[in-house]
Amino acid sequence: MAADTSRGQPGMSRDKTDYSSLDVGFEFPPTKFVITEDWYSRYADAVGEDIGLCRRTGLVSPMSVLALTMAEMSRKASLPEGSIHVSQTFEFYQALHLNDVVTATAGVTQRLRSRRVDLLTISFRLYNQNNEQVASAETEFILGHNHGS
Repeated sequence: MAADTSRGQPGMSRDKTDYSSLDVGFEFPPTKFVITEDWYSRYADAVGEDIGLCRRTGLVSPMSVLALTMAEMSRKASLPEGSIHVSQTFEFYQALHLNDVVTATAGVTQRLRSRRVDLLTISFRLYNQNNEQVASAETEFILGHNHGS
């Protein structure tokens, strides 16, 4: 699975955004993937998944695509030291297949700041080559910060 991290986003693939500066409405640049058998074989080996079903049916684990999406987004932004990943939810709407082209979008949907906690929620949406939504996810972080200030 190859990620296109440069299309339509000059400078974004190399510059990291600090998560602590993100507010509701911030959108990460879209990322595009092609699910190749080579990539999926490596993913399956890494997580101990049987590749046989994929080879027989062409179906791939939707978690594989969400894992790569989240990894790509983490390359575009940095968490402050002391941050904690506290929750994650997934919804899958359609099957994903080898050679599908997936476009992933993500944005900040909630930000709660107080003296004691800084909670950031990021929502992900995945679409196939027909622009049909195939999955969504939401992840929450408690951001680390300097408690002495």
